[in-house]
Amino acid sequence: MKKLYVPLMAMALLFVFGQCSTTSPEEEQEYTEAQLGNEKVTVDPVALEDEIVNLVNQHRNSIGLNALQDNPVSYKYAEGHNDYMISKNKLSHDNFESRASKIAEESHAVSVSENVARYYTSAELTLDAWLKSASHKQALEGDYSHTTLSIQLDKEGRPYFTQIFIKVE
Repeated sequence: MKKLYVPLMAMALLFVFGQCSTTSPEEEQEYTEAQLGNEKVTVDPVALEDEIVNLVNQHRNSIGLNALQDNPVSYKYAEGHNDYMISKNKLSHDNFESRASKIAEESHAVSVSENVARYYTSAELTLDAWLKSASHKQALEGDYSHTTLSIQLDKEGRPYFTQIFIKVE
């Protein structure tokens, strides 16, 4: 019985945590990375976090979905992923399964997803890009109850975004 339990549990975890938004490299580049010119733009990451979450909830409400509640437990994972992307100077969902597993354990989530982006300088541009990408839109409009969003600046002051969506029953 024990031999059968482990593979079944592994398959269940892969299904639950496999809800990460997946895109091709071209789509990832096009929809989640703003093209900055030479202009210097100052971004307040904390204010931008609040603005984006508010816009996400307005969008969800406009299509008949529930507003997402804040999930402070998962913030450290979003923040840590931003640190990782900044250190690699690239967008990625690297290590998503590990992040999702820890988030689920700490918050009793039954599903987890995430959206990432970089270099956007306004809440409107960020949301618009996510809505134009099928996989990012699917995460944003998914069957989730909670969210968290971390925005961190790289050494040049360019923002990196990780928004995590979770469903807690």
